[in-house]
Amino acid sequence: MQTNSIGVLNTSQYELNEIIEKIKNKIPFELKDKKRSRIWSLRVIVSKLYYSLDYENEPQATRQKITQLLLYHGQFSKEEIDKTFKASESETTDYSIEFLKEHPEIAQAEALKSKEFPEEGEERVKETKYNLPRYG
Repeated sequence: MQTNSIGVLNTSQYELNEIIEKIKNKIPFELKDKKRSRIWSLRVIVSKLYYSLDYENEPQATRQKITQLLLYHGQFSKEEIDKTFKASESETTDYSIEFLKEHPEIAQAEALKSKEFPEEGEERVKETKYNLPRYG
């Protein structure tokens, strides 16, 4: 028999979708009190929300939306949410539309240079994106 408490290994896709709906509707859900379970549960929730939004084009705006949603729901702290995102950060020169809009000088430089022949030894500005594990 499964309960509404969540743990990564025994949560079905249906249960995960129910939890996401509860978060969106600010309805509390049972969460195991063990610290590790809480951390893993938050990672699954953040991942599910992240990949359901426009993360490829707007990684930072997506992070902000998720943070706001989870803070509004109230079961997780900003510190817990930030730690979850921090653990999945990676830097890349595969720029998102959001990043290029915020840095027009980089967008212009990227448009002018050939992607097939990047200049050797050139130090390029890097964007922070998130490589969260995918669940379900």
